[in-house]
Amino acid sequence: MEPLKFGIVGPGAIAAVVADAIEKSKNTRLTAVASRSIENARAFVVKRDGVLPVQGIDALLPHIDAVYIATPTVAKEEIALVAIAAGKHVLVDKPFASRESVVRMIKAAADKGVVFMDATHFVHHPRTAAVKTTDQIGAPRSLHTAFYFPISDSATNIRFNPDLEPMTALGDMAWYSMRAVVEYLRPTGRVTKATTIAERDHNKAIIRASGVIAFESGEISTFDVGYTAGTVVMDLLLLGTTGIIEMDDFVLDWNASFPFRKSDIAIGYSHRTGMATRKEATFVPTPTATAQEVTMMEDFAELVVSGDNVKRTAYAEASIKTQEYLDAIWMAANS
Repeated sequence: MEPLKFGIVGPGAIAAVVADAIEKSKNTRLTAVASRSIENARAFVVKRDGVLPVQGIDALLPHIDAVYIATPTVAKEEIALVAIAAGKHVLVDKPFASRESVVRMIKAAADKGVVFMDATHFVHHPRTAAVKTTDQIGAPRSLHTAFYFPISDSATNIRFNPDLEPMTALGDMAWYSMRAVVEYLRPTGRVTKATTIAERDHNKAIIRASGVIAFESGEISTFDVGYTAGTVVMDLLLLGTTGIIEMDDFVLDWNASFPFRKSDIAIGYSHRTGMATRKEATFVPTPTATAQEVTMMEDFAELVVSGDNVKRTAYAEASIKTQEYLDAIWMAANS
């Protein structure tokens, strides 16, 4: 198939990672980048031959088939709806303003016959599918996640600006914890309990948060997220009725993901059951030759071409549930 022509709105650091993934993907190519400031767009593409810098979403649309939206959360829905109305497929970075916002974008995309997907990289890693389909731990009942990144540039980083990112660290980091709930714990029914204890800075931005979320079907998840641990932490512990699964890189695998690329670290997860000690744990490899952000682009392009409504619906429902759970812990943080 012809490569899907991608544009980017919001040329920041994460957009650069996705731009690289677009170029490495076998079925996408980057054609244009938009920013409110043409200077920012030009600076972003200076080393990207043939990529057109433009000012604003309207100038981007004639050059693309699909758009990756990496703007601050307060602007995402408006830009996505403009792109969808123009018949463009949309890949939108997390988090979102609310569950209702996600639903509006998904409905608009369905009505227009285009793809909506959120840009959660680990969903596209083969390890995620392996854990979801294994019977090694019986029925999943409890999940603990911890995700910390050592971010300290609070004066300039929009993650610390509640006007642009209302949920600040909770939206930025706990999105992955809530997505792990959706992918691995797979609860059904409503949220029955959400408790969040948050630490805030002088601007009222959340910089660290811990809490618990429980579900009508009996599953429980605890989470611990933020910027204050002084190191990267990406721990996951999934407890089932007959064993446990553990990872220490559930968001960005040490081996292939963009911040690390440590070829000497195997990708996979650890499994224990019965009275097995740490030494007796089984490591289950889930190797991949492709970084998960590149696989995400390939999955997106294949979904555009296939028109597979079952997969489109599954991705959409996962986005809605993730944001719904994030909204619940956000509300708890402010109660």
